[in-house]
Amino acid sequence: MGASNTVDDAAIVKAASLILLSEKSNTMKTKALAKAVAKTLGLDREVVLAAIAASSFIAEEGKMASLAPEKKKEKKRKKNNDGDGEDIGGDDDAEKARKRAKKEKKRAKKEAKRKKASASASPHSGPTNDAGSWRKKNSVSLLSPSGEDMTSDPTFFPPSLSFASANLPPALLSHFASKKWPTPTPIQSAAWPVLMAERDVVGIAETGSGKTLAFAIPALLKMVGKKDGRRSGPSMLVLAPTRELAMQSKVAIVDAGEPVGISAVIALYGGVSKHDQIRTLRKGVDVVVATPGRLRDLADGGDIDLSSVQHLVLDEADRMLDMGFEEEVRHIIGLCAPLGRRRTAMFSATWPSSVQAIAMEHMQDPVRIYVGFESIVGSGGTGTGATDDSLSANKRVTQTVEVIEDRAREARLRSLLAKHHTGKNRVLIFALYKKEAARMELTVRRWGHKVGSLHGDKAQDARSRALEAFRDGSCPLLVATDVAARGLDIPNVEVVINYTFPLTIEDYVHRIGRTGRAGKTGMSYTFFQPTDKSHAGELQQVMKQAGQNVPEDLLAFGSTIKKKEHSLYGNFGPQGGITKKSTKIKFDTDDDYE
Repeated sequence: MGASNTVDDAAIVKAASLILLSEKSNTMKTKALAKAVAKTLGLDREVVLAAIAASSFIAEEGKMASLAPEKKKEKKRKKNNDGDGEDIGGDDDAEKARKRAKKEKKRAKKEAKRKKASASASPHSGPTNDAGSWRKKNSVSLLSPSGEDMTSDPTFFPPSLSFASANLPPALLSHFASKKWPTPTPIQSAAWPVLMAERDVVGIAETGSGKTLAFAIPALLKMVGKKDGRRSGPSMLVLAPTRELAMQSKVAIVDAGEPVGISAVIALYGGVSKHDQIRTLRKGVDVVVATPGRLRDLADGGDIDLSSVQHLVLDEADRMLDMGFEEEVRHIIGLCAPLGRRRTAMFSATWPSSVQAIAMEHMQDPVRIYVGFESIVGSGGTGTGATDDSLSANKRVTQTVEVIEDRAREARLRSLLAKHHTGKNRVLIFALYKKEAARMELTVRRWGHKVGSLHGDKAQDARSRALEAFRDGSCPLLVATDVAARGLDIPNVEVVINYTFPLTIEDYVHRIGRTGRAGKTGMSYTFFQPTDKSHAGELQQVMKQAGQNVPEDLLAFGSTIKKKEHSLYGNFGPQGGITKKSTKIKFDTDDDYE
């Protein structure tokens, strides 16, 4: 049985006033006051709290209640002269009604203001001038499936300019607020409305731009609404070119998924026990992040069923094709749910012809989103509707290219480290081969530097430790092969040094893209040997388009850009498309790539 609620507000206010007068400061906590009155009169505490809130005799400030100043003297007199007390609720009905109406009007005004602010921020609220100015400010371009430039059309998937306007659930909003993230990144703002509308997306943005959450959040929210407690197979599949990127993406997806109840995420890659991965898969997972080789191995062995994958992501798709995984990628896509029942997203920093061909074959009318690219470099498209799209270097990175002989590189590296590495700032040195990276690590250590390395000859746990030490600053100098150049989130790298020039201009852009991330500036130094002269024209073009000074000795090699097809890195093939598929190369020596 609940307490009786037949006592009127006047009696409640009288009892509360007498209790307050008995206190030395005529003040006490509102909840404690309500509890005391409720116990005295046999009422529910909520009824007492409501009466106190409506009374002009009791003032509330924060959690405290006290007698209203203008009523204190009168109340003391009444207490002394009216022992058994007349009704001290002096407000007549008209006065009470007036005050209640005033409070209600104030509440209604606040609610109207809140609704107006919410509506103006909504990405689906119709055309706004904010969309156009935001896109211009953040160098965001949108192309329709037919290739029409829709950037200036504010009604074409208006961006989510805030987390609140993205219609995210309260749990995610609180999660992002706890991380002190002010707004979504440009690729997230542009991609979320498209993916939420269940459209396929190609997102082209510089690395370190928040692409993982750009594709993960819409997929996770769609999965939340369809979870039924049973897992016949993963609903979301993310393909990544390297183990490090797969692990990094898994961490980000788990972090975003846990607030909405999705935490069954696994990363599948080589170099670790396949049996442990199979045991986890048999328990059931919602999301799989995988490298193509290990995933195909498990799929062909019947250890994973991909037919229920409705959200497919190709992260760094161009890199996967460059590494010779085109056959595996196509095979895996064929094992997922078919077009029409599957949403597909590609996120990368380049859009070469080989990736365009896969997009046209395996995506349904994708919307293309470009972030941070004011100009383009590269190969012609392939097939109907293809465009001449590639990449440009980050303009916040100051590029220094030095034409140098092989025998002079070591001494020059030592002088650059003496100038730019204080022992605390992060410096990343790129080598081309695994053995070269291992040799450089020993050399730099002999010079007295604390240094780590990241290359394919290292065991997975050693690679993970080296990467984590570089990230947390305990070992801020790292020698790496191109396995570290694509997609990895390594914050606050101040200087990148290309000890050996990479095989393609794409890898050059992605190497120097390890610095100058998240709006910061950075520096890169590149040793360009005479044997690298076939890259001179492409390198000059990348530097010019990024507003960099091209050195005279680089210009001396000429500016011709030859169309070519490398057996492994075939990005500059003929207009009709790549005539020979990329294949994985097995070297007779240990000097292989990775």
